[in-house]
Amino acid sequence: MVDPETVAAVRQATAHGAHVVVTAVTTAWRGVAWGATVSAKWLWPRLSALTLLVAGASWRGLGTATRWLWTQRSGVARVGHRGLWWGALAILVLVGRALLSADGDPELIEVATLWLGAGLAMSVLVLLGAPEKRMRVAAFALASGHGSLGLLAWIAAATV
Repeated sequence: MVDPETVAAVRQATAHGAHVVVTAVTTAWRGVAWGATVSAKWLWPRLSALTLLVAGASWRGLGTATRWLWTQRSGVARVGHRGLWWGALAILVLVGRALLSADGDPELIEVATLWLGAGLAMSVLVLLGAPEKRMRVAAFALASGHGSLGLLAWIAAATV
């Protein structure tokens, strides 16, 4: 059984820690922004020609990368399908483990339902787009897992 006082203390400590982190990050970014402004005012007149050269080179590099990706689109698509598949598998495993330890927490169940929907969408993209039969079969199995676990989480959210 979970002690309500411990839960409240952990929530308060988490909120305080988040506030400290946000304050520190905000202060650091203000310093960085001030330093960047001062540096830009000093550097711009001196480096404007170099900036134009770098921008032109970046544009040419982007064009070259785009042409290469277009010629290699089949391989890039296969890598993308595998990335989607592994991402969906990670979502299924992590969300499934979280649901097993949810202990009826309705907030966690609702969030898990959304994550499972995202994993289902990723699996369907692989199912519809993958050229290999084994990837489509694996994506179908993964989509079935996402769909069934998402349906169970949705039913559990409706009954809680």
